[in-house]
Amino acid sequence: MPKTIAIDQIEQQIESLPPVEQIMMLERIVRHLKKLLVAHPSPLVSRTKGNNITEKLNHVYPAETSCVEPQLFNAQLVSICQDKW
Repeated sequence: MPKTIAIDQIEQQIESLPPVEQIMMLERIVRHLKKLLVAHPSPLVSRTKGNNITEKLNHVYPAETSCVEPQLFNAQLVSICQDKW
């Protein structure tokens, strides 16, 4: 059985449950997946490949600024409610 069919069936079964049971089932699935990820880390994430992450980031950041564009900053200020302190 292809994985997509199995996932579709699981989704249908979860959707047929009452909302409270849906949340409980999803929490159980998340706990199970966390255990699987801890017990069997993904081979795609190699610890040896991560050694030069700092160098890669240092290469990117000199070309990029860390400041927020003025238009975005102004839009954020306008969207924030000004409560009295």
